Amino acid sequence: MGDQTIEVIIPVRDMAGHLPRLLEPLRAQLADGDRVTVVDDASTDDTAAVACSMGAKVVTLTDSHGPYYARQVAASKSGADILLFIDGRCRPLPGLLEAHRELQGQPGVALSCTNVHTLSGPTLAARMAAKMQPFMLPRGGGAMKAIIGLEPPRPDYYPTANLGINRIAFEKVAGFRAMRGGGDLDICWRIQDQSIGTIATDTRVLMEWEPRTSIRDLASQWKRYGNSNAYIRWAHRNDRARNGDHVPSRLSPLNAWTTIRSELWRPPSELAATAVLGLAFQYGYFAARLQCGEFNMPVHFDLAPESDSEDSE
Repeated sequence: MGDQTIEVIIPVRDMAGHLPRLLEPLRAQLADGDRVTVVDDASTDDTAAVACSMGAKVVTLTDSHGPYYARQVAASKSGADILLFIDGRCRPLPGLLEAHRELQGQPGVALSCTNVHTLSGPTLAARMAAKMQPFMLPRGGGAMKAIIGLEPPRPDYYPTANLGINRIAFEKVAGFRAMRGGGDLDICWRIQDQSIGTIATDTRVLMEWEPRTSIRDLASQWKRYGNSNAYIRWAHRNDRARNGDHVPSRLSPLNAWTTIRSELWRPPSELAATAVLGLAFQYGYFAARLQCGEFNMPVHFDLAPESDSEDSE
C-alpha cells in the first residue's frame, strides 16, 4: 500500500503571508500522483496567486461558508487514495506525508494523524497557546481522546490541523457535515461508529502549528469550539435516536459541565490560560445549546451553489 496517492487539502482565507512556510516543505515531500490543493475561501489578498506560484492547485470560492465547506468542495472532487487535511497555520516537517502513507497502509485504518507541536511567539496569546499544546498526543501513544463526554464513551479523534482520511471512507459517510467548527471530531466519530475503519497515530512531531497572536482571536477560536461541541452533541444524539438507541431526553446541565471540564482541564501552571479560554468556551457552548432544539441545518453540504467556482492550476 506504499503507492497510495495523497491529496493535501488546505482551506485558507487571506493567508498569503503564511503560504510560503506551508507549501515549500510540502513540495519537497510529494511523490508521484500526490498533489496539494489550496481552497481560497473568498480571500481579499493574494492567497490564490501565491498558491499558484508555488505549484498548488487552487480552487477559488467567491463566497465563504467556512473551512469545512471549503474542505468538502475539494475533497468531493478528489481521486486520491488519501485525503490529508491541514490548515494555513501548519508548518510540515520532513516525513509527514510518508508517515500518513504508512499509517493508512495498515489493515483496517481509515484515519491517521501525527503529533503537532504548537509554536510560541512574542505575544501573550501565542505563549498561552504554546503552553497549552492543544494538538499534542498523549504520551504512550493513542490519539487525542474524545472530550465531549457522551454516553457511551466516544471514539478517539484528531483535528484537521493534521488529519488523514481514506477517500473511500470519506465518501461512505458523505464527507463533512454542514458545520463551521468541530467537523473533524464529527467525521472521525461517524467513520468509527459505522465500523468503516479505525484511527492510527504516529507520535513523532511531524508538524508544527503557528498560533494566533491576539487574545481576541484566541478567545474567538475557543468560543467556536464551544459552539461546535454543543452542535455535535445535538447531532450525534439525534443520530443515535434515528438508530433506535437509548438517548437522554435532553442535554442536561451536568453533561454540559462535564463537557467543559473535560475540554479545559489543564495543569495548575496553565490556570490563567484555562480561565480566559474557559469563559470563551462556555459562552459558545451555552449560546449554541440554547438553539439545540431549533437547529435547522442540512445534514451534509450541498455543493451545487459553488459549481461555477474557479478551478485553476
